[in-house]
Amino acid sequence: MASASAYDARGGAASCNAPGRVAGFVDRARGYGAEILAGGSNTGAKGFFFQPSLIGGVAQDSEIVQKEGFGPVLTIQHFADDEEGIRWANDVAVGLASSVWTKDIKRGLNAARRLCFGTVWINDHLTIASAMPHGGFKQSGYGKDMSSYSIEDYTVIKHVMVKIAD
Repeated sequence: MASASAYDARGGAASCNAPGRVAGFVDRARGYGAEILAGGSNTGAKGFFFQPSLIGGVAQDSEIVQKEGFGPVLTIQHFADDEEGIRWANDVAVGLASSVWTKDIKRGLNAARRLCFGTVWINDHLTIASAMPHGGFKQSGYGKDMSSYSIEDYTVIKHVMVKIAD
């Protein structure tokens, strides 16, 4: 891992309350035995920042796994096989986006097909294509934005056929 001087060690937050909210997630995870592998605290910089953080030793049912923290925090969970990994990934009430990292594209595509998330990246994260809709599944919001496809999420198509006799 690069030293803090080798990169900007600040993760931007969406609002003034976000760094405190993210810190709460991290502190509660630490309290339940998670290991903070990198970051884990506010940066102290002016503005709304939290250190990019890596957290290991988290349980599947822990808050930091189950809820969207919307901060620069990544958790690590070790799974036995693809079945368990996909089951755990889908075992959350939210589903905005996910990433699959693999050298085996067939395996990555199989995971993407089975993951219940609005966006699934394979060997990438956060690349957005303006031609594709963006939005979550489950409790990660309603509807989509971006692209003409997003309009379809707000429409209901009905087929009505009438036979008009002479």
